Amino acid sequence: MAAPRTIVCEIHALCAEPLGALEQIARACARDVGQPLTVKSLHSSDAGPEPAITLHLPAELAVSQHPVWCLACRLACFCPQARVSVLVSAVSALVKRPRRQRSAA
Repeated sequence: MAAPRTIVCEIHALCAEPLGALEQIARACARDVGQPLTVKSLHSSDAGPEPAITLHLPAELAVSQHPVWCLACRLACFCPQARVSVLVSAVSALVKRPRRQRSAA
């Protein structure tokens, strides 16, 4: 069985104070469900009033990986003050792949 692919977790907050705590919670939740995670914490003046946690993943993980959805649910439970969302990128599913040429028999 192949190891799960790493997904990206972006944490945006208006002030720097909650970033460290949210990052630790995200890492612990990912570890609990067995999902590799790369965390990017961003202190931004463009952030809304509540912190935002966004999981970025490709469509193939969204379809086949139950731990991704468990992770999103755990983050929502353990971070009730944050807005949790999952952003699924389906670009790889929409990109046209070149056809294989048949060899003449």
